[in-house]
Amino acid sequence: MHTRTTNLAQLYLPLLTDPQPTVRRQACALLLATYGEHGLTLLRRLLSAGDLDVRQQASLALQHLADLISLPVYHQPFSGVHIECLGRTRLFVGDREVQLNTWVRREHGAVGWQKVQGVLAYLLHCGQRGTTRATLEAAIWGSATPTTIGRTLRALRRLLAELLGEEAADQALTIEDQFCLLSPEVYRSDVQAFEQTFNLASHTEEREGLAAAAPLYNQALRLYGGPYMIDIVQGTPWAQARRDHMRGSFLIAAERVAEHAYDQRRYHECADVCAQVFDADESADECVAWLLRAYQRMGHGCAIEHAYRRYLRANDLDERSPEAHQDVVVQAYEQLHTSAAT
Repeated sequence: MHTRTTNLAQLYLPLLTDPQPTVRRQACALLLATYGEHGLTLLRRLLSAGDLDVRQQASLALQHLADLISLPVYHQPFSGVHIECLGRTRLFVGDREVQLNTWVRREHGAVGWQKVQGVLAYLLHCGQRGTTRATLEAAIWGSATPTTIGRTLRALRRLLAELLGEEAADQALTIEDQFCLLSPEVYRSDVQAFEQTFNLASHTEEREGLAAAAPLYNQALRLYGGPYMIDIVQGTPWAQARRDHMRGSFLIAAERVAEHAYDQRRYHECADVCAQVFDADESADECVAWLLRAYQRMGHGCAIEHAYRRYLRANDLDERSPEAHQDVVVQAYEQLHTSAAT
């Protein structure tokens, strides 16, 4: 029942396993430049490929990558159910992605796949507290007949049975007259990993300082794949509060990484982190302020002006207004000009 998507990382295997170290280094750089850290995930999924030769090449490629980069490299195949909720909502079993649209259209033509995806997402959102059927109806349909929601829940139940088996599906999904629950014990998610890592980083900073926490904040940045459940139809009203909260955690992590890099005089690293955040979120004021400071240390005056004017335009700020003088970025810009003049 699983529908495989083409794993383009397979195209890199001959280069990543080439006898020449220079070729392997270049292939590694190209893989990470094209896919970022997701390239490591793509390679790891090849450890469960049907072709033995592909599995062996993937294992060797990961061994070579572990010698070339400082990122964590895992050599074991994926196992269990994993759900991505940061960015697009995606469901994986082991190394395989389950294409909900294809499965639902084949198995339940009368049920909209986006409704199955929405019900799955809302049950994930509710976690161990679960939800009532009425609340689920309102969240996904706005209004619906019991027949509609019942059919969609049955489709989700059948999907879980195919993924996990009948007994495990019964333990995973509770469907009662007035209550529904997807047990968090049967899956792992990128949300769990991000929140646990960010919380550990915050606690580490409180106890041991920023230097000890910076690697954990950096790991949290890597785990953040985008806005929470951004692709769920009808998802904005109930997902927005948590989306905003997780965005705030992401920005805090970026600010702490930037400050630590700046304090260590790694100005290029500070600028790289902040520029990436700025590209994704032009209202990220603290990161933009660190970006200006890093550019100043690097002697990039034109880059300071470009980033500053871009920030003002994006946030509709008039730097001469009283409100603008309370803005973190405007204050940083003025401080840089003051220090340059003295």
